[in-house]
Amino acid sequence: MFKMLWEVLAKESPLSFERYMELCLYHVEYGYYAKANLPGKRGDYITSPCIHKVFGATLGRQIIEMYHLLEKPENFVIVEAGAAQGFLALDILEYLEKKKYEFNYFIIEPFSKIKSIQENTLYNFKDKIKWFNSLEEIPKFRGVFISNELFDSFPVRLIEKNDGRIKEIWLEIKENKILEIRKDIKDENILKRLGGYYFLWEEGYRTEVCMRIDKIYQVLSEKMEEGFIITIDYGYPRSDYYSANRKKGTLICYYQHKVIEDPYFRPGEVDITSHLDFTLLKELGDKYNFLNIGFTQQGAFLVSLGIHEVLYEISKPNLKDINALKFLVFPEGFGSSHWVLIQGRIKEKELKKELTGFNLSNRIYLL
Repeated sequence: MFKMLWEVLAKESPLSFERYMELCLYHVEYGYYAKANLPGKRGDYITSPCIHKVFGATLGRQIIEMYHLLEKPENFVIVEAGAAQGFLALDILEYLEKKKYEFNYFIIEPFSKIKSIQENTLYNFKDKIKWFNSLEEIPKFRGVFISNELFDSFPVRLIEKNDGRIKEIWLEIKENKILEIRKDIKDENILKRLGGYYFLWEEGYRTEVCMRIDKIYQVLSEKMEEGFIITIDYGYPRSDYYSANRKKGTLICYYQHKVIEDPYFRPGEVDITSHLDFTLLKELGDKYNFLNIGFTQQGAFLVSLGIHEVLYEISKPNLKDINALKFLVFPEGFGSSHWVLIQGRIKEKELKKELTGFNLSNRIYLL
């Protein structure tokens, strides 16, 4: 597998870093995700749903509130992309069942191996779930689109300041060796996005630009008749993302729970990721007529929703449960590294009341 991906990369050489990252992660046979590499203790990294079911249950509490704010539409649907093993879907559906709510659940999953894992995880809710290969395939809906650590895995353009100008990193691959080359950027959208920042960067400054998210919002604008978008991920507002102090950008790799700084280490066997520019999502919300409702850190969001109450609703917590909750909300864990952005499309031009998840903090002004 490892050698076969090298052959694919060499055949396309020279190629942009964006295309390299796409092949390493999503090649239909040899890509990292095609081989069903997923988060967890046995994987290369963990996500919030791997830590404790209270994460998904607490999101379920927010989804119930959204359902009522939409005036309880018939056929309310939850749509999830990047569902991994299906733990988040399972924990949300179990909590909803406990609270006497029955919603259909759509999962976007292009890889058959991952779908099989999800089917096993979600066996008890098989009558409520429908799988789709792409977002384009789902019908129009009213409800919630949710993603947890999805956008950080989208392929990015790798950018460097070289001789006082912005260049894009391309790759030449020969004899299992990767050589970086620098090319002028012709895409005006990239130059526009970086225009207010790059003149402050020092020589050799590196960063990333993701150009692939627009398509998701475009399709969502066509499919979502009314509802909310919940995005949970690690990232920054743009002014922080492209800060002059962030000289090496945010690109990072995970291999067997170790951080690897070299994106060319074992292509196809390592998770390559970059932080999310949340200002981009705000701009896409504006572009496709979604309200930008709230933005805050994961810890504040979960505490606002009463995660401690939910823990006692779903279990008789022991020390292990309480430590898991702390990891989800405290700064030393995912509490400050992960952010929650909620956008929406509703009949009124504004919400009648603020979502409970932003009771403690709403920092939408940062975007």
